[in-house]
Amino acid sequence: MNRRELIRKAAQLGMAAGIGPIKAQGQSAGIVAPAVPLDLPADLMGPTASEAYFGDEALFRSLGTRTLLRPSNVQVIAFNFPSWHPSPYMEQLFGRGWTEYETLRNAKSLFPGHSMPHYPLWGYYNEADPAWAAREIDLAADHGVDAWMIDWYWHSGKQFYQEQLEEGFLKAPNRSRLKFAVMWANHDWKNVYPAHSPADAATLLPQLHTLEDFEAVANYCAERYFSQENYFQIEGAPLFGIFDIGKLLDQLHEDGLKRALEIIRERSHKLGYPSVHLQICNGTGRFEPKIKEFGFDSATLYGTFGWSYGAKPLGSRLPYGIGAREAIAQWRERSKASPVPFFRTCSVGWDDSPRYGLASSIAIDRSPDQFERLVRAARHESAADSHAKLMYIGAWNEWTEDSVLLPDSYWGYSYLEALRRAAHS
Repeated sequence: MNRRELIRKAAQLGMAAGIGPIKAQGQSAGIVAPAVPLDLPADLMGPTASEAYFGDEALFRSLGTRTLLRPSNVQVIAFNFPSWHPSPYMEQLFGRGWTEYETLRNAKSLFPGHSMPHYPLWGYYNEADPAWAAREIDLAADHGVDAWMIDWYWHSGKQFYQEQLEEGFLKAPNRSRLKFAVMWANHDWKNVYPAHSPADAATLLPQLHTLEDFEAVANYCAERYFSQENYFQIEGAPLFGIFDIGKLLDQLHEDGLKRALEIIRERSHKLGYPSVHLQICNGTGRFEPKIKEFGFDSATLYGTFGWSYGAKPLGSRLPYGIGAREAIAQWRERSKASPVPFFRTCSVGWDDSPRYGLASSIAIDRSPDQFERLVRAARHESAADSHAKLMYIGAWNEWTEDSVLLPDSYWGYSYLEALRRAAHS
């Protein structure tokens, strides 16, 4: 996902009209220098990083209690970024067989103690293969994941990466062990394979919203996904996420957005679903007071660390513990301010240096025990929720953003084990 340019309102470069094939080897020739001077926060390096460690005392201070509640009815949803298989549109741009593994393979360690890159412990895989999907499903279900929220790409009818869901997951023999929902990742698609910085990433495929497109999206998802027996529901309604509310308002304006969401409900109803649960999945910002009026039923924040670290100066290296503290404070602020239920997201980490090199902002000093405390904090906070009790994990497989639950070459299975302990024990 490419969220940081949304934060900085970066100019859109290189509109995709008529774009031809791109040579993958030219895009992955190593880490590139940042396009702007780096602002390294020296006071957050070295000993200060150790002081920022998110230990038990930091957890208790952040929550204001030493007694953590452990509700047993909290469901765990992990965001799933399905870029780890060949997809025809991406092959058209980068060459036959290309996947974002190419970017991961060429990632570099940038400084002493930098844990990137690390790789899939089970080897590079094709997630659109039902046999592989079955392995992932068992792994997720065995470690306390109830559902995947799968990133779904639709640009005026142009699709890519849907093969993971349609050819892999939905054809896996054990698919009933795990539920799924889809999140329309309705942002511009950028060339980050790699780029000098988020602001310098050229647009490969812009997102242009129309009411006709919303009707097509509603028809497609209701017919192909909502009808699946293991589609995730909230209070009997299929959950459908939309990533970028800002893009919707820029293009459709308030009345158009309201009508667009009405279209999703109307089409879903005509296709047999009495209701649909519409969720906004990124920072609502100044739009937050109106999201219920627009027609959304709930909100969350995809990859919380992507927003907090992505908003820092380019090149920042901040301890994971700072992100954890900021996340808890943000959960509380959003829960109070949101007119609809707000669901908390726990981030595994944040490091998009495979995409942006030295211009990336990195959560340094992360570890499974700190992640476990953050999940325990989300579970504790959800005890007071009167609505459905959900927590999100960012993410299952964001390899080029260093946010991965899958076993990897650096941490092994330790993050999965931490999740199972924190969410279910």
